[in-house]
Amino acid sequence: MERLRFRGPDAEGTWMNERVFLGHTRLAILDPGNGRQPWSDPDHGGILVYNGEIYNHRELRGALEARGWAFRTECDTEVLWYAYREWGESCLSRLRGIFAFAIMDPHLGKLWLVRDRLGVKPLYYHASKEGFAFASSLSAIHGLRKEAPRWAAGPLMHYLMTARPELGRETLFDSIYNLEPGTFLTLDIDSGTYSTERYWSLPRIAGKDKRDGDEASIRQEVLNLLGSSFREQHLSSDVPVGAFLSGGIDSAILSSSVQSEGAALTAYSIGYERENYNEWEAMSRTARRCGLNWKQVTATEAGFWEDCECLLDHKGSVLTTPNEVPIYQMAKALRQDCTVALTGEGADEIFGGYAGPTFAAFDYDRSRGACGGVSQEALLRAYGRSRFNSRSEHFLIANTWFRGSEVSALFPTFSDRGGGLQAVSGWYDERFAELAELTTLDAYLHLHVRVNLEALLNRLDSSTMRASVEGRVPFTDHRVVEYLFQLPDRYKMGCRAGLEASEVRSKNAFELDQAGWVETKRLLRSAYASRVDAEILRRRKVSFPVPFIELFAGAESERLKDLLRSSTGLPALLAEGQSLVDVLGKASGKAPLLSWLLFNLALIENKWGVQV
Repeated sequence: MERLRFRGPDAEGTWMNERVFLGHTRLAILDPGNGRQPWSDPDHGGILVYNGEIYNHRELRGALEARGWAFRTECDTEVLWYAYREWGESCLSRLRGIFAFAIMDPHLGKLWLVRDRLGVKPLYYHASKEGFAFASSLSAIHGLRKEAPRWAAGPLMHYLMTARPELGRETLFDSIYNLEPGTFLTLDIDSGTYSTERYWSLPRIAGKDKRDGDEASIRQEVLNLLGSSFREQHLSSDVPVGAFLSGGIDSAILSSSVQSEGAALTAYSIGYERENYNEWEAMSRTARRCGLNWKQVTATEAGFWEDCECLLDHKGSVLTTPNEVPIYQMAKALRQDCTVALTGEGADEIFGGYAGPTFAAFDYDRSRGACGGVSQEALLRAYGRSRFNSRSEHFLIANTWFRGSEVSALFPTFSDRGGGLQAVSGWYDERFAELAELTTLDAYLHLHVRVNLEALLNRLDSSTMRASVEGRVPFTDHRVVEYLFQLPDRYKMGCRAGLEASEVRSKNAFELDQAGWVETKRLLRSAYASRVDAEILRRRKVSFPVPFIELFAGAESERLKDLLRSSTGLPALLAEGQSLVDVLGKASGKAPLLSWLLFNLALIENKWGVQV
């Protein structure tokens, strides 16, 4: 509970009997004076611990009151409890929100763990001969274990390839698991056995069966769905709500929509003083047009390493990208005025915003003679090959920092033990087999939600909650997501009209994007064409710029090398006589990327004594 205190600094409580201990630390957002947890029902004997928000709690409260339930508070915790009492497991279909919760039901002898549909709120668990443990952070699980954790081969290979530390339910740590989004776990308290079941997943619809219709009506439906999500997530709070403002279209749409409701919104932006490492001009344009109370936060390079280690300690695991540090710094600034932050995460995965990695699906189809084909030279420039055995193989080439073969060359001993590469390839093969009836682009978008979005949401949650701020993501409202994944591919992305076929054939997807010939987020841009500054809508995506290459240079380069030299476990992954510093030298132009990955792994190993 001590390790969870930043996630819930406002109150804490415990409940226990001879078999079960439940603890909770609270970040008070709804009805701050009530809603203390663990929530107990003396009439029933059940206990609830819960993290998150049920945005439609008022609507559910009315339905439950009509069925005779009486409420003592205005808190959504009580609504969640009586929703379970009234509808049992089927209550999940009625919930709109972000949540991870556990219910101990003494009548059934069960503990029920549930995670929200898209995975906004984290939930981890570990079963051993000593018992069953679960928590909102891996650091809390580490603190409960008597033995040192061990690296899990598949997720470790996945992290070295993609900077994504989880592989389905598996985390970087052997026998500690991630309760996957849209899934619940049922534990039998007497026997200690458990099972998991997925209660929600993205719509899987073949291309020929996709929903289509009048484009004006589709645009209006998107406006209605997003408008409802923006309102619910902004208004569902009894404490001040702010927003994160980047220079892109997603936060501009969010800010303008909330502000148009008549609410005075304070927006926070962050950037570095270095040239090309901030988007102040674009941020300023949006702030002026929306009439926002805009606060600029200057990210400090001097505090980067300290904040990095702070976040690693809080998470109990690696960071995915260097962006987590400035998000945390921005959340600390917002916390001076607000407790909730609205953010634009998820729009790229849902509406089709990653031109290169996602539109690479176009290359896979063209490599098989579809869509007018593509030159072998264009494919060779992007992938080093012109033919692919499967969607899974191509996706992993197009969406990794390091290909499996590169990791195997850098860590030959690791590639020979534990089946790490086989675990990664096998997991992706299984996912694409499940999506076989979908178009290639749709299948790639599904995988980006499954892998990339979950990692981004975890990044947001850990960075904001370390500052005791709740991050909310209106673009990932499941009603929006379900609607978008029923629409044809052309509403997501495609080549601009009027291009010569020979020009398109001569370029791979990444080159088409660099030439400005790929239209992304088509539906989102057209729906908000009259509501957001045209120049902002036309902007290319700029991933949050962090000067981590410069940060790893100079004196910090020696600091990194000293850290790697002190590692006692990771060198076991290397060929005899090699060091981690030697491996960096072999990485050539990708050395900065590998530096980031090894820096994270070495710090976690030092902190928790992780074994290979």
